[in-house]
Amino acid sequence: MHTLWFLRNRFRCAVLRDNKADFAEVAEQVVKLLIYDHDEKSPRVPVLLMIDDFDDKEKVFDVEQLIEKEIVKKDIQSKSPQVILLNCMISETLEETESEDVVFIGNNLSEKEQKLFDEKLAEIEKTYKNAQETFYGFMFMKQNFSTNYAQGVACKTLKSFSINQKEGQLLAVLALLHVYCKGASLSVSLCEEFLDLQPKPVCGTKKVEEGFGKFSTLITTCLVEGKVIFKAVKMIHSSIARHCLEELKTTHNVSKADIVDRLLTTNKLYESTQGKDKLLQDVRHILVKRFHSVEDESQFSPLIQDIAKETPGMEEMVLQNGSKRFEKDAVVSQLLARYYYLKKKDFSEAKLWANKAKDLSKDNSYIADTSAQVIKHELKDAIAKIKEAHIGPETVRMCLKMAQLAIEGFKETQTLAKKESVQRFQTKMDNSPFNTSGCLGEIQVRVLVIEILAKTPIFSSDSVRHDIMSQVLSGQIRLEDVEKCDHWKNKHKSYYNIFREFQDVLYELKYNMKINIDFLDNFYVNLGSRFGMKDNREQVAQSELFRCFEKYAKLFCKIDSAALWKNKNMPPMLKLLEARQYLEKQKADTYFGILSCLSNGTPPEIMDKIARVSRFICSNDPNSSVKDSINFVYVSVVLSCIKLQSQSIVPYRDLMNFLYQVLKAPVPLGDTLSLHFIAVALLWPKPNQVYQQCRSVGTYISQMKTSYHTVMKEVCNGKRPMVHFFLGKKQGYEQLVPFVDIKSCVKAEQEFSSMLENGKIWKEKKVVELLCRVSGNVRHKSIMADTCVPDFKVEVTPVFRSQLSGHAHDSKVSFFVGFTLKGPVALDIR
Repeated sequence: MHTLWFLRNRFRCAVLRDNKADFAEVAEQVVKLLIYDHDEKSPRVPVLLMIDDFDDKEKVFDVEQLIEKEIVKKDIQSKSPQVILLNCMISETLEETESEDVVFIGNNLSEKEQKLFDEKLAEIEKTYKNAQETFYGFMFMKQNFSTNYAQGVACKTLKSFSINQKEGQLLAVLALLHVYCKGASLSVSLCEEFLDLQPKPVCGTKKVEEGFGKFSTLITTCLVEGKVIFKAVKMIHSSIARHCLEELKTTHNVSKADIVDRLLTTNKLYESTQGKDKLLQDVRHILVKRFHSVEDESQFSPLIQDIAKETPGMEEMVLQNGSKRFEKDAVVSQLLARYYYLKKKDFSEAKLWANKAKDLSKDNSYIADTSAQVIKHELKDAIAKIKEAHIGPETVRMCLKMAQLAIEGFKETQTLAKKESVQRFQTKMDNSPFNTSGCLGEIQVRVLVIEILAKTPIFSSDSVRHDIMSQVLSGQIRLEDVEKCDHWKNKHKSYYNIFREFQDVLYELKYNMKINIDFLDNFYVNLGSRFGMKDNREQVAQSELFRCFEKYAKLFCKIDSAALWKNKNMPPMLKLLEARQYLEKQKADTYFGILSCLSNGTPPEIMDKIARVSRFICSNDPNSSVKDSINFVYVSVVLSCIKLQSQSIVPYRDLMNFLYQVLKAPVPLGDTLSLHFIAVALLWPKPNQVYQQCRSVGTYISQMKTSYHTVMKEVCNGKRPMVHFFLGKKQGYEQLVPFVDIKSCVKAEQEFSSMLENGKIWKEKKVVELLCRVSGNVRHKSIMADTCVPDFKVEVTPVFRSQLSGHAHDSKVSFFVGFTLKGPVALDIR
């Protein structure tokens, strides 16, 4: 706030505190502030918007994106920054790393500040004799936020604490809320009613601080802004609140479970109209809000996890009471379902809560996913309990029935997720990304089906039976044929009867697994998080997808790669089959799988072999498809990025001739997006190029945008198309600079993300040396890029449309070119 006050003459300053506000309206108000009373002859005064301690950085990005859209909508012209976001967040731990746009302010006083505190204390003590014993907030800061001091204050102040006293109960609730929910408070009117504070006959209303008695030094009053503004009470500092909770447990035997139980079951806390909605929001927050990390995906909120550690078992009763307080809340019911299937392994109870959640929110994909997750975990638990070498027939039937129900549940999740995503895309107000849990869940269940079948005598683990199972699950042979050739078919008859009940699940298992694996790979490779920010949940999901793919490849891509090249007598069709299996195992049978080789650390020798196998298929398979030819082009480009000196690389001129031939032939609609992407990147006009060879680039870009919208519209919400390549200064294969080469110009990954977000990466000397700077003219919401071919321009789109604000129509700009599936984009526009 001091910063805003200091800069008030240079900026129009505003503060956003409510993270539940309508961000579209916030964006509209910010732009109104920007254009208010503006004289076109004078420079526009930028807006400095302080975002006050949002607990979710994604919400900050939502605000930023909506402000950008509003600026574009109003067509505001200015070459200087329009809106500056000052994102202020409280962190419990001081970060070591700083960058130019991130500053960490520690809670250590400088010598000058220490001296000022000493002087102020001396001044206070002249008026208040017991200042050190009552001005805890001031003294806590004066003590450099000392943990020992906060602990001492908690111990001393709570010496006569009793949970049976109303002021004690209220203080405990305040401390708990403050620790587990930023900005939590209780309205003054609520506190007055709870503490039975009666107005004084002479002086009027009795102060709420008096009602807290000896604990009044631990609290302070504040104003809470929401739909209405009201006065509230909160703890003086989070560290004080935290130590109070510890003191209540160690000295007074009052656990977190005891406090939250009172919070949930004491109706009087919810009788006051003022602040009731805010209290309900905060209570719900501490029950359901999870925090995710790559190392440990949180299954429950920090409060529930802490209760489980402090008083094991009590978390169940807390959650039960939470469901009664929020009986119409689907997420709370979902939380109980998750608790019962993850912690208690009580799947019957979990199903009841999952069904209740679905009844409360029928069209929510995340709620639907929970029902399927319950069955999936029940199936995993059933398999884990099997100790025998072979599973009995009835157990197989039970497991396959559960698998079938789980698959149906995950398919429902996928359907709802696609509906949600299309609705978000159409309204353009919600930036939540596509829910991929249904696709991953279905893959996981099919992996479990493979595990079940491998434990039956028909498909047990020897290599012959392994191959039979692979062919059955690929739909290549029928169960009847397997039964005819089975020497123990009478003994195994009950198994065959059961398998026939679920033959649709079995025959299409490989096909459906492959569809979902490719779907997710396409999603993760071609769509990136906004502003380069990592999504920890996505990283966890990608790790699980990789584990499942390994199971898939072990069953369906089992090959002898040595025999592939050494056995000259191998039948041609078998050699082609194994070649395709090899590519599938390396995820090199799709263009996005080949692109992922750039970022997943594929060794040069593996990439080299992929190139040889891909070339072998294109040259020897009479049934090779357009997709095979397109993949060969991708493999050649990716190999050149990984190992330019490889002997397996096709000469660049030969590759271009091959590409021209592919472009001349009919192309299936499903392959046009991948073909046009690589064609635009390779055919970008360059010196000494024949005009006829690049004249179709504009058409390919137009068709690529149409294909992108068709293919990605269900999943692209809240995402940005990944830039896979940049236009470089060199010729041939080296004209394309992969994204990983830009990333390698910065040592620290965290620093790279920050530099990518603020655009400073484009000022790095190494990056500038790699990339070709292109000029062009502004045309409405895009740029017509100049090329080395006279009178031939190519349309590129700015990554952020607001970057064109201030550039008049037909004005000259320069920029770097990046290639995405949505078309070429302009970066670092000047």
